[in-house]
Amino acid sequence: MTRHLRLGILTLLVAVLPAVAARADNPDQAAGASKTTSGPKAVVDQPIIDKGTVPSGGKVEAAFTIRNEGNTPLEITRVQPTCGCTVADFDKTVPPGGSGTVTARVDTSHMTGPIAKTINVFTNDPASPRLQLTVKSDVRPFLSARPGYARFTSLVHGEKDEHAEQVVWAEEFDDLQVLGVDSPKPYVEVSFHEASADEREADLPGRQWIVDVQVDKSAPTGPIAEYVIVKTNDPQQAELRIPVSGFVRPVIGVTPPDVRFGDVDPSKGQSWGVLVRRFGSTPLELGSYHSTVPGLDVEVQPIKEGEQYKVILTPTPKMAQGEFTGQLEIETNLPLQKTIDIALKGKVIAAGS
Repeated sequence: MTRHLRLGILTLLVAVLPAVAARADNPDQAAGASKTTSGPKAVVDQPIIDKGTVPSGGKVEAAFTIRNEGNTPLEITRVQPTCGCTVADFDKTVPPGGSGTVTARVDTSHMTGPIAKTINVFTNDPASPRLQLTVKSDVRPFLSARPGYARFTSLVHGEKDEHAEQVVWAEEFDDLQVLGVDSPKPYVEVSFHEASADEREADLPGRQWIVDVQVDKSAPTGPIAEYVIVKTNDPQQAELRIPVSGFVRPVIGVTPPDVRFGDVDPSKGQSWGVLVRRFGSTPLELGSYHSTVPGLDVEVQPIKEGEQYKVILTPTPKMAQGEFTGQLEIETNLPLQKTIDIALKGKVIAAGS
């Protein structure tokens, strides 16, 4: 090999070796691979969104952007809020190179101070099957009420109306005006007026307003869980939600309201009991009673005269075998509930069965 040939080979090696080394350091480039990830790839640029200071009782909304840097569609299979106060909407499919949105809404009722509510986003990205997104804010009550709730614990259907007054004021707005109050139900009546000198609370600032919440005696029996909405001119919090809760009892309570005997062997002399008690203010008296099930013995025993009674039901051998349904009717002295009706159901079987 001549001297000139050896010099040419060395020159060629000097030129080629750096390129080979560069390819060894970068396998993707060496293989000619694309920078795009094979399969879906979920990327969230801003997993935490801080909405700053928000008024108590409102809804905080945050929209998170999820990009797909892969080369196949990204599927968002489900979104799971970690708090019952949070709901979310989301785009189910994000195309390669595209972006989708997960929108979270947080109900700040009953919240004050800094909050951080998290939602979990599940995808088909094998590298990121679960993404965690967080909504942060500082919840402040610009509007307040004292006591802040209308709770009714002694309601009896048909007896009388019950009232609960609220003093409403603004924390940072001296010229507060109540523009209206919305009632959630026809039987919840509301009224309002500016507090007089005698009605004002000495430790509260600015203009104060009295909101009167009344549950009418026509309210149906059962639980009450509603909100009264107070509308104001406060520039930072236009509405205040005041919870209304309680339970409307019937004039007469019957426990259980119906009797299911199951299989009955009258020869065993078994009895079933029903407790009858009054919730109203008028003393309760039970009058005549009648069962539509032949052979069923009925006895009424006073536990506390005028307040509680026990009705004892005893199947007798006079009852026919087989299934039976019927009703026990008991007369009362109360005009709001003149009769008590108790459903009866069971099956008479042969002795010793």
